[in-house]
Amino acid sequence: MSVEDRLRTATRARADLVSDIRPLDLPAREPARLRRAPGSRRWMAWAAPAAAAALVVALALTLVSIRQARNESPIPAAAQPGAAAASAAGPIPEFYAALNSPLGGGPTPVVVGKTGASATMSTVRPPKGQSFVGVTGAADDRTFVVAAEAYPAPPGAYSGAPVAWYLLRVPAVGQAPRLTKLTIPGQPKGTQVSGIALSPNGGELAILFQRGVWAGRSGPLTLSVYSVSTGRALRTWTQQANGARVGFGWYFGQYSNTSITWQDARTLAFDEGVYSPPGAQPNPAFAQLDPSFSDVKIRTLSLSSPGGSLLADSKVVFSSKNSSCDTLQLTLDGKSVFCGTSGGSADSKSSAYDPKIFEYTVATGKSRLVYRRAGVYNYGVANVLWLNADGSRLFGGVFDATAMGRGVETGYLDDGLISKGILKPIIFWVNGPRSAGGIAF
Repeated sequence: MSVEDRLRTATRARADLVSDIRPLDLPAREPARLRRAPGSRRWMAWAAPAAAAALVVALALTLVSIRQARNESPIPAAAQPGAAAASAAGPIPEFYAALNSPLGGGPTPVVVGKTGASATMSTVRPPKGQSFVGVTGAADDRTFVVAAEAYPAPPGAYSGAPVAWYLLRVPAVGQAPRLTKLTIPGQPKGTQVSGIALSPNGGELAILFQRGVWAGRSGPLTLSVYSVSTGRALRTWTQQANGARVGFGWYFGQYSNTSITWQDARTLAFDEGVYSPPGAQPNPAFAQLDPSFSDVKIRTLSLSSPGGSLLADSKVVFSSKNSSCDTLQLTLDGKSVFCGTSGGSADSKSSAYDPKIFEYTVATGKSRLVYRRAGVYNYGVANVLWLNADGSRLFGGVFDATAMGRGVETGYLDDGLISKGILKPIIFWVNGPRSAGGIAF
């Protein structure tokens, strides 16, 4: 059954949750990622009505039209309140590269833009028979690596196997980005990619993956670091899974770029947990929304470690007790963890599932609410898209599907710089929700 068929089926099956949603006409593969209500960390396999409505917004409206519906004016980065103080906490990224969901169907291209600019710089289309599914950036804000899968993609998996990797360089404003095929190997069918991260100097690519997940014979969780210039695997660590599906950062059709981070040139941090299939949710309206991850931890790993065991060579620096974390990321200074949450409820009087962003202190485990979108009861998600070294400046992406049954214009997206609990919009010219798998800085 195709993604389109699953979306139509789920929409019709639970039409009582959100009224007046028409069957969807969607491409065979869309980088959509939605999450169900309480329980362990969960990722969506097919969409319920609220999620389907979110896809309608994502595919039918641009960021500008959505904000116009709310009578909000996007604020370019240069005009942000407090932007002059950027030098104190480090500047915000100048460029971004993002997966751009094709409104009319077809393979997904990558757009390159200048943060806050009034238009994209350029669109880079994938080679014939491929579709871009992941993007990660280096510290210079001009070097990116893009992953591609075969197109059309096979149905029924949270990610297909990457068939090719490309280096994407942004020379300067007014010059076209350069796309160069790398010799980093692809993966066999059935591989689940949990995360990708380009090193600060752009010379190495870390990939967290598990082969056989969607082929009925799950192998070990594997973290490999590849040379970008030669394509050779420089180091590899594995964790025996005994047939279980493990990892963290599963997006539907996108590779997470925050579930692995380079803490410095020789240290990686990565998220890992244990997968459970969907269906345990007692609320039937949300019973099929997504799978779940439990016992989620952030581990750090030195590239200088002599062994090859993910467990033996890494150490746990944070254990998540917040089951609604949609993204979980360690700051570069190692002092804080940021969690963007998501959830849904049919109770209009409930505020339990408002999308939020929390900061946890690694030393004490204490939390601080960084941002909250109030009044969300249908479905909402908040993702951390970018952090500076100490987390004092961050980009957030927020989706709110409240009361979408009354019309798609009642759901909206916001992206921007979050400071003192307020999100100041910044333009990122991308179709569909921005998430920690679809945009890189």
